[in-house]
Amino acid sequence: MVVLAAASADAWQDVVSRCFIPINCGAFEPGFRGRMDQLELDDSISISCVATDGHTVDRSERLAARAEGDALHLSLQLASRGTVRQGRRMVSVRPGTASMYATDSPYYLDYSEPGQRQLIVQVSRAALDAPRAALHDGLGRLTVPASDATRVFFTYALDTHRRGGLADGATPAAEVVKDLAATMIRASAEGARVLPRTRGGLRRAIEDFVSVNLPRVRVDDIAAEFFISRRTVYHVFEDVGTTPSDYLRRQRLELAARRLVDPELSGVAIADIAASAGFEDPTTFTRAFRREHGVTPRDWRASGAAGVSAAS
Repeated sequence: MVVLAAASADAWQDVVSRCFIPINCGAFEPGFRGRMDQLELDDSISISCVATDGHTVDRSERLAARAEGDALHLSLQLASRGTVRQGRRMVSVRPGTASMYATDSPYYLDYSEPGQRQLIVQVSRAALDAPRAALHDGLGRLTVPASDATRVFFTYALDTHRRGGLADGATPAAEVVKDLAATMIRASAEGARVLPRTRGGLRRAIEDFVSVNLPRVRVDDIAAEFFISRRTVYHVFEDVGTTPSDYLRRQRLELAARRLVDPELSGVAIADIAASAGFEDPTTFTRAFRREHGVTPRDWRASGAAGVSAAS
């Protein structure tokens, strides 16, 4: 992870040019400060969290004409608002808005409002398994529609950045990020669910589906949702040393653990919280909870789950 900070206009322009591509910055807010936390996964892809005061970015025709690569910026606006302009298109961005623009064409970013934060994945188009037509469609719209594929991609990119890419290793993480990026681009162009083409990407999509559909989701529901066999679902989780059933049970237990310490649910009986997390039998729930967390649900609630358990 490379962390670069700037306290002046010239310094920030140098930071952006070093981490991304040469650009011109302007309209700096008085007392401007900026910070770039960049994680490079391989030569074709990086993930950056960018935090700045108000300013603008201009990738001029002259600079774009000298581009040496074919990178895309897949950007998620995390805080504040702005606009992205490329070609004849201009779109407004606010927290949760995803955009996509090419670095080998001129573009203009108006981030003049204070408190800017973006998650930016810079990736070579040549490294993406996405049809040229889908890429052209995405660049023509600039915005990336909200969808399951968009959520899965940016959630995984943010998780990978926070972990420093170390949990899965940089190379596997790069493969999954590129797969999920291509999946998002294809899904946006087709307006339908598109399956990731790597096991790692498919597992992340399944994990997202489970988190959205807890607690009642079953292995058969996963297979039906992704048009795959139960055997394939099991193979996907074998890669990380578990089974779909074990994964689902742990997710239900984590859901119950969160609800047990939720102040708004302090008056709800433990048996009812167990049932809301998919455990109909309180005794079975208590045994499973103690195996997972090292304490009983009652003790977990009493302690407020203050990071203390017999298992730790």
